[in-house]
Amino acid sequence: MNPTLIALQNLAADPQSSPERLAELAQQHPELREIIVNNPASYPGLLQWIADVTAADLAETDLAAPDPTSTDPAPEPAAPETKTVPPERKARWWIAVAVASVLALMLASGAGGVFAGWAVANHLVVAEVSRTSPEVITVALPEYQPGDVAIMPDVRGLDTERAMQAIVDAGVPAELIEVATRPAAGVVGVIVQQTPVFGAENPTSVTILESTPAIVPDFAGRPAAEIIDELQGMGARVEQTRQYVPGAVIGTVTSIVPAPGSALSESVAIVIADSASRVSLDDIDPTKGSTSFGSTQSVGGQDYDDAVTVSASPDTETVTWTLGGHVAEVTGSLGLEDDQYSDESITVVVLADGAEIARYALAEGPPVAFSWLVSGVTTLSVQVTSAESDYGSYLVLITPEVLGSIDELGKL
Repeated sequence: MNPTLIALQNLAADPQSSPERLAELAQQHPELREIIVNNPASYPGLLQWIADVTAADLAETDLAAPDPTSTDPAPEPAAPETKTVPPERKARWWIAVAVASVLALMLASGAGGVFAGWAVANHLVVAEVSRTSPEVITVALPEYQPGDVAIMPDVRGLDTERAMQAIVDAGVPAELIEVATRPAAGVVGVIVQQTPVFGAENPTSVTILESTPAIVPDFAGRPAAEIIDELQGMGARVEQTRQYVPGAVIGTVTSIVPAPGSALSESVAIVIADSASRVSLDDIDPTKGSTSFGSTQSVGGQDYDDAVTVSASPDTETVTWTLGGHVAEVTGSLGLEDDQYSDESITVVVLADGAEIARYALAEGPPVAFSWLVSGVTTLSVQVTSAESDYGSYLVLITPEVLGSIDELGKL
């Protein structure tokens, strides 16, 4: 059912509705008169007017005069019979009887006449042609009377019925109010937006938006600004974190909580891909094992100044760095140091929190590029094992760097 009609029906039945509002509803919405008759706030003058209008409706006839040009023989007089009243006219008759009964009770209790002249003075002119056949003339009046000042209230956060009541109580005619819906974060069934804004005087139209369930949108490949606008447009607060994410396009959303497709809460957290900050691996002291740095190393016939070396032996040498979950990626290249015997080889195993993430079998030759994804990893270990027991050999890490967001790398 139309939310506006429901709200008007509630106003018509509400004992707290003012006599003025009930008279206005009875004039402009005939379908509400039966509800108004049963409202204890209806005053005698209004009940009498509704009874007169109902009686006038019953007095109307749809019979057509006979056609003088017709050649059909005149119908013979019909025997007297009881006239059958159509069901809809019976319903109107019972409304009139109910109104008259309520009016009689109110007059008997001494309440009659208190508001008897209000409807005529402010909304209606009633001219009785006869006691049994009154004629009702509706005078078109402006929506606001001279001197009226209706101030639009702030109804955001109220349910629709209370919002409608607050607007009407402020003096805005109910007929000017339109109720629409919009997906929104948080509570369902409350007003999340209104037009005009709070404080507007004598608005000529009012639109209030009632919240309906909203879901978290998909973010794959979409710019952060677009996602933020969409979330904020549905009323969600957006917490933003910028972070380097390997392989992600800078400025796009890489994660969102709650997950896409779930109910949209009032607060949403997103991660936005950012450019990487870099720190040399040599600037992080190992928590286990040792490395050397500073001397020029040769790999595959090429000399490298920014290299870290790890000695190898048949017993396996292990070097461990504590990353603490602050690093997203470790990059560089690795190789076996030159000037070793041509048949020398080493095995390199890379562990992230004890789990193997890379393995290399290195012989003399050009270096091999590497990229180790270590997001959330606490410790990174490199194990080096030599196949020869008589000669020492060295693993050379060329320009090894740790990558991550600047805030996270500052915690190392």
